[in-house]
Amino acid sequence: MAETDNNNKLNSNRLQYPYYIQDQYIKDLTFENPNFLMKYSKTPKEPEIAVNVESTVGRLGEGNYEVVLKVSVSARSGEETLFVIELLYAALVAVGKDVSQEVLEPVLMVHCPFLMFPFVREIVARLTQSGGYPPLMLEPIDFASIYMEKQKSKSESPQMNG
Repeated sequence: MAETDNNNKLNSNRLQYPYYIQDQYIKDLTFENPNFLMKYSKTPKEPEIAVNVESTVGRLGEGNYEVVLKVSVSARSGEETLFVIELLYAALVAVGKDVSQEVLEPVLMVHCPFLMFPFVREIVARLTQSGGYPPLMLEPIDFASIYMEKQKSKSESPQMNG
């Protein structure tokens, strides 16, 4: 009986919002640490760290979407690679039927990645620390600016006549 009450409460909470993140999970994760011992044999240099974050959305049936953040991190010291991280972090998102198409895209491409990012940041920090490095704290990302830039470039690209 208590489980039914909890399910009803959960469903009523979902109806209050235009979208709801049902679940978040690591879809794929790779950590390569090929030259860790280099820090003991050579004069360590301040590593150069490159970070790339992309988001994609896939439809999973009526009103359900999978939002995926692809995070690539590489750290180099001179010519040597210290570590490489490839992370696909996903969320299953339920969207209400009354959400218009013009609202749906920003919800999935801006709001959901914004809510997912702190979890990605924590995974990267723990992974680098477990790999023997100081925890790498990714800088916050302005997903709204990235989205607006993509929209701007879409509108400026020439249309094909067919």
